[in-house]
Amino acid sequence: MSLVDRAKNILLNPKAEWEVIAKEGATVGGLFTGYAIPLSVLPIVGSIVALGLLGIGAGALAPMGIASAGIGIAAGMAAVGFFIGLIMLYVMSLIVNAVSPSFNGKSDMVSATKLMAYASTPSWVAGLIAPFLGPVGGFISIAAIAYVVYLIYTGIGPVMEAPADKVAGFTVVIILIYIVLSMVLTMFIGGMLIATFFGGAMMAGAASM
Repeated sequence: MSLVDRAKNILLNPKAEWEVIAKEGATVGGLFTGYAIPLSVLPIVGSIVALGLLGIGAGALAPMGIASAGIGIAAGMAAVGFFIGLIMLYVMSLIVNAVSPSFNGKSDMVSATKLMAYASTPSWVAGLIAPFLGPVGGFISIAAIAYVVYLIYTGIGPVMEAPADKVAGFTVVIILIYIVLSMVLTMFIGGMLIATFFGGAMMAGAASM
């Protein structure tokens, strides 16, 4: 099945598509190279075109003094998001695989990666669209996150073979862990960006004196 067909099916008919996914042969590497990485590029394209080329959203960066960096800053921020997103995907797959037996599901890294990779589809697609929509893009991103949760919920049963009465609890645990990891990474990345941009601005100011 093509990447486009898989993305379309998981978005439009997830319950049926999860049944197909559960029966497919796959590898962790193949799921990354054949699906996760190509779709992870979409937010990079959206950010570079919207902010770097069209200047959409550049006003929000003006107070930090980095709006003028244009396509460079857009590409840099998108690239950071790309690598962090893939790291998060792998870590969350490890966690899903580890906790699955606690909910009477199977322990299988390929299945866990299937669940997290295909469930992430809405976020990647929204990452391409949202940068062009200004404030409305924020609502699109939130809706995408909500749909990711729904996809995880509907996929746990078929893919991880968790019984129906354990699916809700399994989903809650996954989401809570994801939120904690996201907060930690956001703080870390935010600190790096502040140090990079404001440190660079201070050095440039000192050099001009």
